[in-house]
Amino acid sequence: MRLSGYRSSLHSWLGKARSVARGGKVLKRGLCGMTVHEILLCKRLFERILAALLLAGGGSWPRVATGPTTVTAGSMLPQTQPATQWAVRAGAVPLRRVNGGYAVRYAVRHAVRHAARQRAQSAAEAGLLGLSLLWLKGRSGASKQACRPPRILAYAAASLAADAVDEALEGRGRGTDKHPQLQFKRDGAGNPEKLMITTPLFYANGSPHIGSAYPAIASDVLARYAKLRGADVHYVTGMDEHGEKIAQTAASKDKTPQELVDGFAEEFQELWSLLDVEANHFARTTPDKHKAIVREMWQRCLENGDIYKKDYTGWYCVGCEAYLDDDEMSEGHICKIHQKECIQRSEENYFFRLSKYWDDIRRHIENNPDFILPTSRRSQVLVWLEEDNKRDFSISRASTSWGIPVPDDDSQVIYVWFDALLGYLSSLLQPDDPATLETVLSRGWPAEVHVIGKDIMRFHAIYWPAMLMSAGLPLPKHICTHGFLTKDGLKMGKSLGNVVEPVPLVESFGPDAVRFFFAACLAFGEDGDFSYETFIKRVNSTLANELGNLVHRILTLSRKNLEEPCSAEALASGDSDLQKHPVRVAALQAPAAVARHYEQLDIPKAVLAAFEIVQAGNLRMTQVEPWAKLKKTSSEEDKKTALCELLVMAEGARICATLLSPVTPRLSQKILEEFGLEGQLAWSQTAWSWDAIPGLAAGAKPKPVFQRIDLEPWKGK
Repeated sequence: MRLSGYRSSLHSWLGKARSVARGGKVLKRGLCGMTVHEILLCKRLFERILAALLLAGGGSWPRVATGPTTVTAGSMLPQTQPATQWAVRAGAVPLRRVNGGYAVRYAVRHAVRHAARQRAQSAAEAGLLGLSLLWLKGRSGASKQACRPPRILAYAAASLAADAVDEALEGRGRGTDKHPQLQFKRDGAGNPEKLMITTPLFYANGSPHIGSAYPAIASDVLARYAKLRGADVHYVTGMDEHGEKIAQTAASKDKTPQELVDGFAEEFQELWSLLDVEANHFARTTPDKHKAIVREMWQRCLENGDIYKKDYTGWYCVGCEAYLDDDEMSEGHICKIHQKECIQRSEENYFFRLSKYWDDIRRHIENNPDFILPTSRRSQVLVWLEEDNKRDFSISRASTSWGIPVPDDDSQVIYVWFDALLGYLSSLLQPDDPATLETVLSRGWPAEVHVIGKDIMRFHAIYWPAMLMSAGLPLPKHICTHGFLTKDGLKMGKSLGNVVEPVPLVESFGPDAVRFFFAACLAFGEDGDFSYETFIKRVNSTLANELGNLVHRILTLSRKNLEEPCSAEALASGDSDLQKHPVRVAALQAPAAVARHYEQLDIPKAVLAAFEIVQAGNLRMTQVEPWAKLKKTSSEEDKKTALCELLVMAEGARICATLLSPVTPRLSQKILEEFGLEGQLAWSQTAWSWDAIPGLAAGAKPKPVFQRIDLEPWKGK
């Protein structure tokens, strides 16, 4: 059946749900009573189940308990084709009540795993199956709580199907095109050898905010991953400390500009410490070594004929520290970012011959499609690089004295962006190094990854490469751009009173919860929304309910029943095949998938891949019920079987903790400490081992490794 035959119906059904969900609002109750918070709460469940669902062409689907009767999918479907055929050939999995609300979820997971062994004829058919599940919800009379997973699964199935229809019709790929593998220098075993990664140098005009923390967390995750793989990592974050706006702010506070930026530097570094952000270097643009690098860069560009002086008139935004083009302003010359009127200025400045490198930059972007990531941002930069837009840009200012003086002309200071971008270079200098560009090259330039916000993409994707070309320096390999953060669907702003302050957030919930949400729950490269309810539900659902609960059950049952450390192989019965144990199979597959996604800077998918182990462990726990086999009246054979299962699950949890350590370093360390494992983490520890885990033997009653967060005090905030 042609995919185009389903396109309009899928899109019309899903359109409203998507648009409302992206806006962070609540769906009308007429649409099956779903709220966006319900969607977001189970987003991780969508992605995991539906990766299999899109391959599903048959198999079993769960029954839904409805009191005295049991309803199967086949009896509840609308009488249409081919949806009915899906249900008719689908069997039913008996659904027992296990731990209350977990029952339906585990049954759905089991069914999908079974169904994934065969292929669907098309993604659109998977969407119809999702719609059928939604119909089942509406017709079965089951309770709201019992039907929530199938209901949410229905939305997700149709969503992914609609996307797949679009891509099939338009001939587009998925995943690897949007998030290609980052380029690393690798050793003979394929491990990354070197990573230089940078955040923006944040403008030192105010205290750090959640928008500052977001790229710092993402960069830290990639840096920690590279360290796990044994790479030589140079992670740079820091501040851009010059400019007219800083001088104005300092004057308004009766401070010198240096006093102002020194205070903000302390605040940034305190926040990084709270967030467990381990940067190798905190770059600043006021030290003498940085100034020496800027002067040498200026001299190289000047000698290359790329700097000249001329009069200029334009519309200047003090907030942006830049002259703006028409497309960057709304009517009345209002800056689109700062929503303030720009000032028309006429002054004599030094200019950089950006136009000279216009075609070279365009060719570089076209020949290196992974230079700007995600790849969807390339098109915007290429529009900027069209022939009609060719221009030079001003690299000095006469309106302020707070900056690095232009060599041989103290009447002007070097433009803040020409100055600040060179902080990436000066960050490589060691204390005893001479401050030269040759030293910078010997210390590891170029950078592998610049992580920036999409609002400063023009400076990094056009101005910065041209400056490096002029000075004869290599370009960075990747410029990775992230989207904006919103609060409850609205742009954050002091006037709206909806700014999320990072320090209180970390102090209230801990660094792992904050790191997990911003790194693993928001798609890097796209705009992301924060609400306290979504944040708490996602953290509770994933870290407390799934991972934390699994680890706590393993520790509680094993410490109560295992007298001394022991290997699972020693307890295995003669007819058991531990090599094919589902937890082991998941743990053997996870490291490669997690590494692939980390190296695509697709952290949400890396976390999902690691949680395949947790999913397998929780499902196995539900199936085996080791607590029932460990009763005093149980046979010795049953007890050995239960303990063997617990030891296999523990090994899976150990590997998962290691894989997650770049995202949740404290939680991972706590799990490993509870298991009695110490020492420096390394990627080699993601390999399966049959060695005994010492912390599982008889000992003190364990405490939860991750406490659930009480949602009630945060509702409506």
